[in-house]
Formats: sequence, C-alpha cells, structure tokens
Amino acid sequence: MRDFSSSDWVYPTLICPVCGEGLFREGGSVKCPARHSFDLSAKGTLNLSPASGPRHGDDAGMVAARRRFLSSGYYAPLSDALADEVKNRLPDGGKVLDAGCGEGYYTAAVANRLPSLRLIALDLSPEAIKACAGREEARLGRLFPLVAGVYRLPLADRSVDGVISAFSPYAGAEFSRVLRPGGFLFRAIPDRRHLFALKEVLYDEPYENEVADFETEGFVFLGVKEVKTVFTLKTPAEIADLLNMTPYGYRTPPSGKERLAALSTLTVGAEFLLLSYRKA
Repeated sequence: MRDFSSSDWVYPTLICPVCGEGLFREGGSVKCPARHSFDLSAKGTLNLSPASGPRHGDDAGMVAARRRFLSSGYYAPLSDALADEVKNRLPDGGKVLDAGCGEGYYTAAVANRLPSLRLIALDLSPEAIKACAGREEARLGRLFPLVAGVYRLPLADRSVDGVISAFSPYAGAEFSRVLRPGGFLFRAIPDRRHLFALKEVLYDEPYENEVADFETEGFVFLGVKEVKTVFTLKTPAEIADLLNMTPYGYRTPPSGKERLAALSTLTVGAEFLLLSYRKA
C-alpha cells in the first residue's frame, strides 16, 4: 500500500461532507468519528464532493488542452505575479487553499516560490485533480489534490491562512468561513480586453469583459495589480488548445470556430487583474 503519511498535515483541516465532523486518516482511507469513510486513490487524491451524476467540472479534453497551453509558458507572467503576491503576504508559509485549481498550474507555481507553504488544490473536476496529482509538488506531499466544489468547501472554519481563486467561481462566504482572522484572499480575473484578439475571430461583434467593483463583503481590499502579456500561437494545435481551455470552446457558434480553425498563427493579448484582500 502507498504511504500516505506525507500528506498528514492536511487531514486536521478537512471536514466530512456528510456530517461536518473532523476527519482523520486510517491507512488508505479518511474517516470521521461517525465512520463516514472516503478512500484515498492510488495517486493520493481524495474525493469529498457530494455531487452525483455523469460529469462535473472540466472534462478530460479541456484539462489536457489547458495543461498543454499553460506548460508553454504563455501565462507565466500571471503565475509569477500570483506567486510573488502570496509570498509577500505569507512570508512564513502556512496553509493555502487553491479553490478551483484546475490542473494545478498556479498552485504549483505558488508552491515552488514558497517551499514552506502547504497547499490544498481543490476542484470539482476529477480529471483536473487527477492531472494535478501527477505534479512533483503533490508527489512530495506539499500539495494535496482534493475533489470538491467551492460553494461547499469540506474545510473547517478558520483553518487556512490564504485562499487563491484564479479564474474560478467566487464563493465569498465560504472563503471567509475557512480563512483564519486576518487571512488573505488572492483573486485572478480577466481584465476588459483579455483575449480580445481571439474574440475578434470568434464573434461578429466582439465584446469586452465586464469587471465588477473590487470591493467584496467580508474582506478589506488591499490592492490590484495589472498583468499584461502578448504572445503568438504558432500552430493550429496551439490555437485550438487556447480555445478549448476556455468557455469559448463550448459557447462559440460553429461559424466562429471555422474561422479560427482556418488560421495557422494568432497573436493574442492576455490581460489579467490580480486582486488581494484581507479577511475583515
């Protein structure tokens, strides 16, 4: 049996999704005092999602496209900025939840920047968490891959020092609940003209993104950093990966996809906003 002890730091942070009691590891399973039991996979992932049904979160195709695209380094300016911000706010380490982590690109970047940090990588997609579990940081026990949704976090009250929410659904009440007093929230959101060149191909009338007010209930707004980069996708496969890793992959009409498929290269500007907050 695989030795799961390298991740024992995480279990006191978790709660049972059935009854809300604390969890502990017993061999290859995680249990609560009421003996609700959840098996750890061979890769060390844990599923605490109460969801049921054939599909939840990103499917295998979206996860693979995102991993190929992100591994190319096109979004490295954002991952670097996020890792720097977490290190500046939590220089002594601690526990951080990446809520809606996808395949773990940003989680791993933060873990590499601050080796004393321990991160819970949470996503509703089992395929994304499976990919996340293959990262070195997960194999070393510094990153724990967890299947669950952001609107019902299986974490104890005041159990983490920071929460990362990068391009994922915002669950402010839950984030506030699991953060310790004075803990930090880090959000990465698209700016108004993020991927606008892609939209110009996909849509007859391309639109700018709406950016909501930065203030959010329960948190003190600490500041915003604009992160901008321009890159050229050099093959149709790279262009397809960018499309398929975004919601445009299933929202775009066929005519727009046909125009995009006809391109051999595409130069795109990516514009992000990195927002930092402290729990009030």
